[in-house]
Amino acid sequence: MIGGVVKFQLGVKGGVNVYEGKTVNYFLTQMINRQGKMDYIKKDLPFSIALDDFILEKNEPKYQLVSYVKDKDRQKVLEVKPGKRQRVPGSGYKVTIKDYIPDAELKQEPINTSDKPENPAVFVRLFGSEDLAAEGWLLANARNSYDDKKQNLRVEYIWMPSQEELDKAVSSVGSSQAKLSVTISDHTQDYPLELNKVFKIEGTNYSAKMLQYVFNYGDRRPVGEQPMDNPAVQVEINGPEGTETRWVFEKFPDWDKMHPSKYKNLKLTCSGIESTHMAKNTVRFLHSPEGKQVMLYIKDKRIVETIPWELGKKYTISGVGSQIMVSDYFPAFDFKQEVVKKSDEIGVPAIFVEVEGPSGKADDWLFSNNQYATWYTDNNLALVYESTGDSIKHFTSKLRIVDNGQTVAEKTIRVNDPLKYKGYVIYQSSYDPEAGNFSGLQIVKDPGIPVVYSGFGALCFGVIFIFYVKPFLRKKTKKEMEE
Repeated sequence: MIGGVVKFQLGVKGGVNVYEGKTVNYFLTQMINRQGKMDYIKKDLPFSIALDDFILEKNEPKYQLVSYVKDKDRQKVLEVKPGKRQRVPGSGYKVTIKDYIPDAELKQEPINTSDKPENPAVFVRLFGSEDLAAEGWLLANARNSYDDKKQNLRVEYIWMPSQEELDKAVSSVGSSQAKLSVTISDHTQDYPLELNKVFKIEGTNYSAKMLQYVFNYGDRRPVGEQPMDNPAVQVEINGPEGTETRWVFEKFPDWDKMHPSKYKNLKLTCSGIESTHMAKNTVRFLHSPEGKQVMLYIKDKRIVETIPWELGKKYTISGVGSQIMVSDYFPAFDFKQEVVKKSDEIGVPAIFVEVEGPSGKADDWLFSNNQYATWYTDNNLALVYESTGDSIKHFTSKLRIVDNGQTVAEKTIRVNDPLKYKGYVIYQSSYDPEAGNFSGLQIVKDPGIPVVYSGFGALCFGVIFIFYVKPFLRKKTKKEMEE
């Protein structure tokens, strides 16, 4: 009891987060304030604690193969076992993992597969003064634009289906309206992309509100600084079961089907986000099947210059100080792909999957770092190979105690293996789960422990004295009296 009183009066217990490479000389503890509420109080330490290194060791990652059957709206996890042929539950699809690479890399080489304009693409080079500033392929049916944020410049390649359509496009700036499409019971309604405006979905108990849009989902930079890689809009849906918030992707209309949602009967798609983006300066290459090639220079949404373009010829962008050139053209652009092993360690695992279904057999490589689903040819079965998440094996902190400017103690602590100095015990208690760059320490000082141990010692001595020493003395005294 005395030890408990000493602990209550003089003992302390609290915690502090120490960033790697930093030093602290205090900790925070909870106390009852004058209002009778718990509050955090800063307590100074008679020394400083320096975190020289924080080591976070993870277990070997695990991966899973997830299947989704669209017409059944069913998602199942399949066994990742090479050579095993397994049926996707509730469907007629069969999946076989033919190969596995623990650390895979996809090597791609652009090739032209036909003289017919099946997938037109151009290789564009952008020059500063004389030096090459940027270069790359623009695909008419996929990524057909490039944005240079520093020059507020956008380069576009647009394939026109006919000479007539090209003639119309030559005199048009082209700013189609972005919209959100909502489909329910095979009926589709379109709504303009207006943020924070509530739209009632006609004939239903639902309403939708667009909260924000981005040009590149996951990019934390301001929208104006983002490349037009993955445009998306965040939508809030209100219905009979409450509110649901959902991201809708322009380039991946079936993304929501592979992820949980409250209102699965609502199909949301968006379009026009990419096409409505206009930079201050836009260079647009137009191309038609008849071979006509026109370059438009658009400044502040006004056509400034219209000229025919040729392969291998440089053109000056007025007012920007740059030059641009189309150096190559592929009518049927494609990639020659090869998956190679980088190492035997687990890095970016990949599996080669064969699917048997209504449209016959199809195979493809699935990479664990690909966040998008791979669809079977009938667009009804999707597969995703993904990590199940990191699990922590253990974490340690290399601490150094500094007292009066001198290092007086060092130790690498881990859970249940603390550092002790001047009556203080420093435990490893937590860490930063996101960045992993700080260590959570628990600091305890209990001056009542020696009293408690002394009490235990006295108790033990009393037990020994009563059961062993006292009987021995009695016998000795009795023997002496008999003599």
